[in-house]
Amino acid sequence: MSAQFSPDVVGWSDDALIPRLSLARLRDVPREVRLPRFDPAALRPGILHLGCGSFHRAHQALLTQQAIEAELDCASHHRSGAPPAWGIVATSLISPRTTNALAQQDGLYTVLERGPSGTRASVVGTLRGLVYAPEEPLRLRQAFADPAIRIVTVTVTTAGYCTDPATGRLDAGLIEVQRDLRLPYPRTAIGVLVDGLRQRYLLGMPPPVVLSCDNLPSNGSVLRRMCIDFAELQDDRLAHWIESHVQFPATMVDRIVPLATAQDREDATAGLGLTDAVPVSAEPFRQWVIEHFHGPRPRWDAAGAEYVPDVTAWEASKLRLLNGGHLAVACLGALAGCTSVADAMAVPGFTAYALRFMLNEQKPTLPPSNHDIDAYARQLLARWRNASISHQLDRVRRDGSAKLPTRLLAALRINREAGRPVACTLLAVAAWMLCAAGRDDTGRPIAQVDHLGTELTGRAAAAGGDPARLVDLLLALPEIFGEDLPADPKFRHSLQQAVATLQERGARGAVAACVAGRLFDGV
Repeated sequence: MSAQFSPDVVGWSDDALIPRLSLARLRDVPREVRLPRFDPAALRPGILHLGCGSFHRAHQALLTQQAIEAELDCASHHRSGAPPAWGIVATSLISPRTTNALAQQDGLYTVLERGPSGTRASVVGTLRGLVYAPEEPLRLRQAFADPAIRIVTVTVTTAGYCTDPATGRLDAGLIEVQRDLRLPYPRTAIGVLVDGLRQRYLLGMPPPVVLSCDNLPSNGSVLRRMCIDFAELQDDRLAHWIESHVQFPATMVDRIVPLATAQDREDATAGLGLTDAVPVSAEPFRQWVIEHFHGPRPRWDAAGAEYVPDVTAWEASKLRLLNGGHLAVACLGALAGCTSVADAMAVPGFTAYALRFMLNEQKPTLPPSNHDIDAYARQLLARWRNASISHQLDRVRRDGSAKLPTRLLAALRINREAGRPVACTLLAVAAWMLCAAGRDDTGRPIAQVDHLGTELTGRAAAAGGDPARLVDLLLALPEIFGEDLPADPKFRHSLQQAVATLQERGARGAVAACVAGRLFDGV
């Protein structure tokens, strides 16, 4: 399947008299910028990706480029002269903005790796097809039916899996799922994926390997279960084929990739001498752990990926320490009036709080492994303090109601059952509740960034500032807190104490008291 770009719109940018990044202008890029060591125009697709966001472009697409280059270093490919067929057809399910902009740049874009020692720019050329699914459903089906597509990767965020948190199965009652069952072309990620797998099934083709790259425990198993459940709503034979033939390896991905800013665009343009409308910035660190699977794949291991029999230990440490710590710092930082993770980590006491949260409360809940968790926690602190990237707290807090159960509450339950203290976790949950109320410690508004925003804001408003009332109203959401925590009077009382402390002392004072061990006597 060849890439479909629009050559008539490639060239000069609309907002400045600077040529736009394109294949024809790669020769004009300064030597300081790292370019693909192959001709992107000659790269044939072998991967279909659902979710053309910043994380994919700064992680899997970049590592795929490095994997292709590693493969080209082999003598056999030097003789053939053609890059291995691992180009990516990137699909957006939500908005055409990114795919349209990338199409105007022949699929090229810049990754700015920002670290304490400076910024390194790389042009990525692995995106060889771009599809906005709602407007081009037939092109998407054609991509799925292309026998050259051997791997499908997915980054659609946790909410995109349409999972019922109470059962762990597909939430068939969701409006989006019901609409998918009536439309000729589905819109949800699960519907699109099952529709694509149906094309392979009907054509008698072998299925692709499906790799979830979302921050979700056992993401491969969850994605497999959702696809089977969705298929069963329409065709039992298709569901059985998916269950029997499609591989869904779990993966763990890690890289901090903030939302792109005007500064990123200015820096990319200054470095390239060409306009790049859709650069991405990222920290230097990146990690990709993939469960073993059968079938061809790029040389991702040569780009730093690691293949393992079971990703559980890796995903648990990342989910509990990095994702849980991020959410805790983001909620407390938002109350303190901060806007980025680095800003929050610069607040006195926040580094000590984060380290205590990770080592005292999250570490004991991890499965046995040979990981050096103490070293990992300190590495995380260094990454979070990297002021070269602006990782916005609102983005970390986004859809916190979906993140809370796995990133904070799961470990809290384990610790309470073991009789271990959970003061740091309680403070983080209380901070999330006060963020739902919509005001920081100085009374300034906090953006509501949750898919349950209207529900949360309404309940917080009904509480009228009363900490006990706020806790009662928000604990009455079983999709977040289940049935066990709201029924525990000791937990309820401790959480009310945490909310009251934040209201009285502010985030800075509450964090200082928590680190000093002067909070929540009843826990």
